[in-house]
Amino acid sequence: MSLDPQKAIGFETEEVKVLFNERDSILYSLGIGYSQDPLNAEELPLTYELHEDFRVFPTFATCAHRTDIFKTLTTCPGIPNFNPMMLLHGEQRIQIIKSLKPNQQYVTKGKIANISDKGKGALVQFDLTSYEVDENGKKSEAFINSLSLFVRGLGGFGFKGHPNQHVITPPPKRDPCKVVIEKTTPNQAIIYRLSGDTNPLHIDPNMAAMGGFDKPILHGLCTYGISGKAIVQAFCKGNSELLISQNARFTSHVFPGETLVISLWKDGNKISFTAKTQERGLEVIVGNATIQEQAKL
Repeated sequence: MSLDPQKAIGFETEEVKVLFNERDSILYSLGIGYSQDPLNAEELPLTYELHEDFRVFPTFATCAHRTDIFKTLTTCPGIPNFNPMMLLHGEQRIQIIKSLKPNQQYVTKGKIANISDKGKGALVQFDLTSYEVDENGKKSEAFINSLSLFVRGLGGFGFKGHPNQHVITPPPKRDPCKVVIEKTTPNQAIIYRLSGDTNPLHIDPNMAAMGGFDKPILHGLCTYGISGKAIVQAFCKGNSELLISQNARFTSHVFPGETLVISLWKDGNKISFTAKTQERGLEVIVGNATIQEQAKL
């Protein structure tokens, strides 16, 4: 059975009610590398729940929607059965409309928005909108996720998909404005998976081998969060609430313990970024972001 995009596009995800707390937010921040130095007071607002400026890092939105993407893929009409180890994260975009808040009631609803034949596989795009829900049940948009998943082995159905409305532009052909070095830890994937992505590809060596990897790999969304952290450190003076959108393509994998060399270019409030592994010299992510410019006194 081949993939039938006409049946799959528009298929809606289940509505999910979401309520996360400070512990969930802190665990995510630890998973993307915050407070590796416990004496770095500038990072405590992301990892200490009693801090007067405690806040949720914006890329936590990639986890906070709580939609079961794999369940949607396996129940969606028009998508044939596939080996879950052949599933890779292709692209991810977030838009933050309201800063995320712990203990705030949210609800997420979404759909399969697009499917493209990439020859060796299918690229499936999900659009997910999360809403704040007040005490009267009134909803207001809070954050949006758009994610594309590459399913190896499902290509060949011929449909090239709808035009991409959020094209990732390459970085300028000049030296980067800033370069940030982030050393991942050997157990980083084991910590990061506790924020919701429990795919065994990231912890079980046997499952990683089935996916074609020598050992478990780091979550692409962990690299995505680390990139957001680098942007905040380089251009926002550590104020994570100034990061309002981020869009990236995952171009290769990272092994936990590798060092990421993150190059950053700034043009006004627009940021371009890439990251390579220092050890293997491989580009692993490329993307764009938007920050809210701080008022000049």
